[in-house]
Amino acid sequence: MRIKQRAWGFGIGLAGCWIAVAMACAAGPAADRPRPDDDWTFRPTVIIRKGNSQGSGSVISSVEGETLILTAAHVVEDRGPLKVELHRYNLGLENDQTGANWPRSIPAEVVAADEPADVAVLRIKGMRPLPFVARLAVQGAEPPRGTVVTSLGIDRGTHLSSWPTRIAQIDRFEIEGTGAERYFLITTKPPEHGRSGGGLFLPNGDLIGVCIGRGKLVKGRNSGIFASSSSIRHLLRTHDLDALILPARAATTTSATPHRRPSITTTQARPAR
Repeated sequence: MRIKQRAWGFGIGLAGCWIAVAMACAAGPAADRPRPDDDWTFRPTVIIRKGNSQGSGSVISSVEGETLILTAAHVVEDRGPLKVELHRYNLGLENDQTGANWPRSIPAEVVAADEPADVAVLRIKGMRPLPFVARLAVQGAEPPRGTVVTSLGIDRGTHLSSWPTRIAQIDRFEIEGTGAERYFLITTKPPEHGRSGGGLFLPNGDLIGVCIGRGKLVKGRNSGIFASSSSIRHLLRTHDLDALILPARAATTTSATPHRRPSITTTQARPAR
C-alpha cells in the first residue's frame, strides 16, 4: 500500500494482517491479567481471520442477534471465509475452568468498508450480546497533538498487548489507488506486523482510531498511522450504523496541518508459513 499526495510521493507500510496460526493460543495470557480499564479496551478486542489474512478488531456494538466489529479494510481483503475469533477474556471468563472449547470461531460478514480510510465494519448475526463493547469517541473529535493514547493489537502474531504513544500530528492524504483523501492520526511509536485493525484509545477508554500501518512521516522516523475518528464515524453514518453505537463524552477537537514529507519505503506484511 502506498500513500499518494499531490505535491510529494511517499509510501506506507502495512502494520500487517498476517499472523501465525499459533497466535490464537498466545492471546490467552494477556487475558489472565485484567486491569480496571480492560472492559473498554482489551476485552472488546477480537481476532479476525480471512483466508491467509489475520488481524485485530474492536467490538463496537452488541445487541441480541447482531454484533458489529471495527477493523482495518485490508485485514478482510483476502479470499476465503471470514471468521471472528472469541476468547474467554471477551466474555470475562478468563478464570473459567469448565473445560469448554476456546477460542470460538464465529462466521461474520463485511457490512461497511471505506478503502480510502482503510476501515471496515463486520457483522455477526444470531449471537447473544457480548458483555464488553468499546466506546467510540464523540463524532468529529480528534485528539490534539501530544495527547497520550494507547494502541491495542497483536504484535508479530505472538500476544494481545498494549503500548502507550502520543499523537504526533493529524494529516490528510490519499492512499494510492483509492481516489480520495481521508484524515489519519500519526503517532510517535510505529506498530509492528500483526497489529492492523487494532484500536487506538484515549486515557478515558474512548476509541479514536484504527491501526492501518506505519511510515516515515515525522522527521524521517517511523511513525504509526491510524484511521481517524472522523473516518470511522463517516463510515458508520453512510451505512446507517451509527444509531447502534454507544455514545461517548465530548473531546477537544483540532485540525490537520499539511506539511512536506520525505519519501518512505513500503513494508508489506507477509503471510504466515
